[in-house]
Amino acid sequence: MDLKKNIVVAGGTHGNELTGVRLVKKWMENPQCYNNLCPSANVNLVIGNPEAVRINRRYKDYDLNRAFSQTCLETSEDSSLYEFRRAKELNQIYGPKGPDSRTDLLLDIHNTGSNMGFCLILSERDPFCMRASAILTREFKNVWIYLQPEERSVSPYFGTVARADVCIEIGPQHHGTLNPFIFEESERLVKRYLELVEEWNRGELQKRSPIKVDVYTQHRDVGYPKPQGGGPIQAMIHPDVFGRDYRQMKAGDKIFRTFDGKDILFEPAPGDPEFVYPIFINEPAYYEKDIAMSLTVKTEEEW
Repeated sequence: MDLKKNIVVAGGTHGNELTGVRLVKKWMENPQCYNNLCPSANVNLVIGNPEAVRINRRYKDYDLNRAFSQTCLETSEDSSLYEFRRAKELNQIYGPKGPDSRTDLLLDIHNTGSNMGFCLILSERDPFCMRASAILTREFKNVWIYLQPEERSVSPYFGTVARADVCIEIGPQHHGTLNPFIFEESERLVKRYLELVEEWNRGELQKRSPIKVDVYTQHRDVGYPKPQGGGPIQAMIHPDVFGRDYRQMKAGDKIFRTFDGKDILFEPAPGDPEFVYPIFINEPAYYEKDIAMSLTVKTEEEW
């Protein structure tokens, strides 16, 4: 049985996403908050990017949560950038990335400005992560499952230094701020993950009946309209789409509106299914990455 004996709870992988920052710091100062929830496992707490936390920015030199691919971790280039050095340090402490990682499960707490509720992002179909996340969709309101499959060695995300991970993406919340309702519900949710780890390690969780859940699987990203050859964006998210993460979109639906009021319709790309479901709509941190939204495919599965 794949036991979860070494667990990491991380906040501050992005320094201005304060739910995870404050939750991890609270637990560091008050270990009684978590240390009886999962006695069969060793739970470690970490602030992913302390320098970015200090300056209350997403990152100092480079997005830390894009610095954990095997190539980034093994190259000696860009050692002048703080986040590349920090990624290697975290990998050394909690990895090494790959099958010999000393970390069985990493829970990485993030915030988004998008209206995504409590989005549980799984990078692969780990049996514990699937079963526990399905249970949380029943026990909590506004919880969604997003499957972002990617070959683990090329994945750039912090969670992939562990053998299994869940990125808990919570929003909407303005970066650099705190929301008391989100903070308290997030703490409840992370605690529940640890309790479910304990059930898993005792062999009890595996005996539960599967749960039917909606799974939103990453399909492709959509950029903002720009002039041919590049330049400033020419349109914003359409009012019919703004704040409507996980809602169905099809060919001909309005997707953008130009600044002079003209609507731009969604045109499917080759390989798109009939219906797609946007998430990360208008995420502020993704403007620099030229991502207006991520399109997903929705399926119903038993987890």
